[in-house]
Amino acid sequence: MIKSLQNIKRNISNIPGWRTNRRILVIESDDWGSVRIKDKRTYSLLKEAGLNVDAIHYDSYESLESDQDLEMLFNLLLSLKDFKGNSLVFTAMCNMGNPDCDRIKDSDYKQYFFQPLEETIKEYEYSSNILKLWNKGYDLNIFVPEIHGREHINIRRYMKILKSHPLKKGLRYALDHHSVGPSAFKGTFYPNYLGALHPEEKSEIEELHDQILNAGVLFKRYLGYHPRVFIAPNAEEPKELESSLKKIGVSYLTRSKKRTYPLGDGVFANEWNFIGRRNELNQIILNRNAFFEPVSFGSKELEKDWILSCLNEIELAFRWRKPAVISSHRVNYVGSINPSNREKGLFALRNLIERALKKWPDLEFMSSYQLGEMIRESKHKE
Repeated sequence: MIKSLQNIKRNISNIPGWRTNRRILVIESDDWGSVRIKDKRTYSLLKEAGLNVDAIHYDSYESLESDQDLEMLFNLLLSLKDFKGNSLVFTAMCNMGNPDCDRIKDSDYKQYFFQPLEETIKEYEYSSNILKLWNKGYDLNIFVPEIHGREHINIRRYMKILKSHPLKKGLRYALDHHSVGPSAFKGTFYPNYLGALHPEEKSEIEELHDQILNAGVLFKRYLGYHPRVFIAPNAEEPKELESSLKKIGVSYLTRSKKRTYPLGDGVFANEWNFIGRRNELNQIILNRNAFFEPVSFGSKELEKDWILSCLNEIELAFRWRKPAVISSHRVNYVGSINPSNREKGLFALRNLIERALKKWPDLEFMSSYQLGEMIRESKHKE
């Protein structure tokens, strides 16, 4: 009964919005450029200190992407072609930096400092070329960077937690080891501090505007073009930030179909989104309607056949003449902490796409930006 209701809801959610007879497949992948656990040694230290780094896949497997991670992903993407000869493409939602751990520590955890990505990568010998590789991926149209925000941290919430810790335990201990992300310490869960653009108070919103503008400057410096597509990191952003996103070049917003967004001071509003909807600033909404997270673990995830589930979601999108927009996070394709994690993710991705190509020989691979431009052009002709 529950599964039948879920299927009905999924079908209904795919009905509204822009349609096409073409079988378009887009993959959006979040979190590139952000730091989680620094390395394998640090993972062991954090676990011994009581941080729950073994509880979820993000904290168990995810570090800053390495050159090798990107090279292996690129080789896979180049090997998979649609019927037009286009390679599979990732729309990579990228962060432009991370907390400056040493400077925050030197302030006795009282002041926040931001570290641009060009500085972060100096700490990672195995990631020294990732900005060059991002640009190479863009040139090959297989790894197209777009904007995920400045850092993957809600600054106010993160600093509150750091200030509340006695001695150098919990998140202070993680920060001292240049790591971000653990969700609990000795069984006590933290408030969500990874939703970088999700304010608790209205007074915070002005700071978030500044963060977006700064992220846009860094994006242009690193990649040579302005970002075109945006999705908020981890939690929904206020509607006011659309104007700042517009200023840095963003024309396409990936949004939840039912979006609950903060107004500040504990007040929220709802918004229904469908693919092709325009907001007041002429930005076009995109929706994700398929999910592929093959390395995730937990009781439910272990039982899930991610390939079959994703294929079913793609089929549902095509049934209603919608493009299939797949969410698949970076964690599935990195292996600095555990190389077998990367092998599992890449193997599963190849399996998924090969089965999809066999089932739909007329499949077309696109980036989110290409899809957005196609929608915009079709609306001009209406």
